[in-house]
Amino acid sequence: MRAKLNTEEGTEQYQKRMCTVEPVFGQMKQDRGFREFLLRGKRKTKIEFLMMCTMHNIKKIVDFMKRKGKSLKEILNMIAGGGSQGWNERGILARVANMLC
Repeated sequence: MRAKLNTEEGTEQYQKRMCTVEPVFGQMKQDRGFREFLLRGKRKTKIEFLMMCTMHNIKKIVDFMKRKGKSLKEILNMIAGGGSQGWNERGILARVANMLC
């Protein structure tokens, strides 16, 4: 592993990981106390992890709403562009990505 990390490609990949994935795992462990799976078996642990990821994402949305001082209804109207247009999958994803980034 050390040899992989010492290559230029390994260093680049690890730098990306440090700012994308690692903070999420740290927040799950530190802020939410998720240190071990409570259920056993691949299927059950996958469900448990997906629940933690969902909760993490909901927390991010709530924090965003607090920062912007907006209600959920206002945010949904912003995403939808104030009308029914934009409620297709690509339109929603693009607007949410633009708002959160």
